[in-house]
Amino acid sequence: MKKRKYLFLAFFFCGGVLILFAQQNQVIDKLLEEEKATWGKTAYLVLSAAGIIPEDATEDQALEALKQTGWKLKLKGTEEPIQLGAYSFVIMQAFGLKGGFMYTLTRSPRYASRELGFKGFIRGDSGAYRYLSGEEAVRILGRVLEWKGA
Repeated sequence: MKKRKYLFLAFFFCGGVLILFAQQNQVIDKLLEEEKATWGKTAYLVLSAAGIIPEDATEDQALEALKQTGWKLKLKGTEEPIQLGAYSFVIMQAFGLKGGFMYTLTRSPRYASRELGFKGFIRGDSGAYRYLSGEEAVRILGRVLEWKGA
């Protein structure tokens, strides 16, 4: 019985990643190459994976949609690097993830990154003010999609 559960989880994770990759390979390929993940690409990936924007949206449209959410987030330009806290906050909000006491109280990027670190989505340093690579951004989102599917 446990084998079936693990096979299902593995299959679902692969399916989630394939859906993510089917969205727009060019954006993902560019993001994976980035030493510092940028606002436009990460906003596009998270919002399209959460179904907030269509898959054929642009990075600029993703940032505009992010502005319209009212999540009280200090947005930067499409090509500006994004900090882990802001990225974590976008993920928490987009997928409606519940947080602990401090995140619930403050709804801040600092506690969003701590929460994702606690849940195991961020491996290693979950400091909110550090920049993350494009590869790390894709991995974190993949873990969230896997967990949401389970």
